Amino acid sequence: MVFAHSGEFVLRNVGSEAVLVPIRNHVGDLDAVYVMSPVAVRIWSLIDGAADSEAIAARIGDEYDVAPAEAAQDVNELLTALEEAELIRRA
Repeated sequence: MVFAHSGEFVLRNVGSEAVLVPIRNHVGDLDAVYVMSPVAVRIWSLIDGAADSEAIAARIGDEYDVAPAEAAQDVNELLTALEEAELIRRA
């Protein structure tokens, strides 16, 4: 499955953390700000509307030396959470 960013959030580095910040809706809503782990930031950077979830998982597995099944599970869990939060959409 291929995903793309929703277009309403941008990734910003704040100190030592990375956060997704709304740029249109919910600008003042602190519940709409998401702190991202380094691996989540890397996955976010790979969501480009062209690479499918399997390709993203393979890349994460290679870069972080994680078993393919574990990488696929972790990537799919994050993609599901991002989609439910409307941060990404199916492309």
